[in-house]
Amino acid sequence: MNIISYRYTNSFRQFLLLTGMLYFLLSLAGTLMVPIFNIEGYETKAIIALCIYYIFAIAILIFIFRSHKFCYTLYDEETITYYNRLTRKDRSIEISEIKKAVLGKKGVNLYGEDPSNPIFFIPFFRGGRVDALEIDKFYKMLKEKEDVSVYKEFTVLPGYGKPWIILKILYVFLTALTLLSCATPLAVVIILWQNFM
Repeated sequence: MNIISYRYTNSFRQFLLLTGMLYFLLSLAGTLMVPIFNIEGYETKAIIALCIYYIFAIAILIFIFRSHKFCYTLYDEETITYYNRLTRKDRSIEISEIKKAVLGKKGVNLYGEDPSNPIFFIPFFRGGRVDALEIDKFYKMLKEKEDVSVYKEFTVLPGYGKPWIILKILYVFLTALTLLSCATPLAVVIILWQNFM
């Protein structure tokens, strides 16, 4: 069995998500210190609501951090199966049904007898970008099939070209901003710790 899996788009996206988690963890710690140290002037309802908000934000960031692991495609010489573990669904197709394969900018469209209506789709982006080596191996496997016409509509695999460098720079900038914003909740935690311990 061979796999087509997804990787995160770039490491700075992951750093951005980690610094976002750090920010919300520090904010949650500062919020929890108020009732723990019995600081007056704060309502319990507001503190509970803030804690729920921070826990929810952390859970969403963890989900996004791991989202590229939820989908993958397994294939062999006879069958292709696309899995989505988030929705607990999978789709399969027999390779013998495929007459035409088009590698487009969004994914791989597989066609049967009707060349205008795809019968199966393997996306290039699902919480991250498709692994280049794995999709290349799949492409070569399809090319070896005599009864399958294979077309590629790009020269550089989507998610790997020069425009993605701009996205990487944006992630670096946002990571730096998020890291700088961690200073305020960190200062709150340190001050509360020093004054009430």
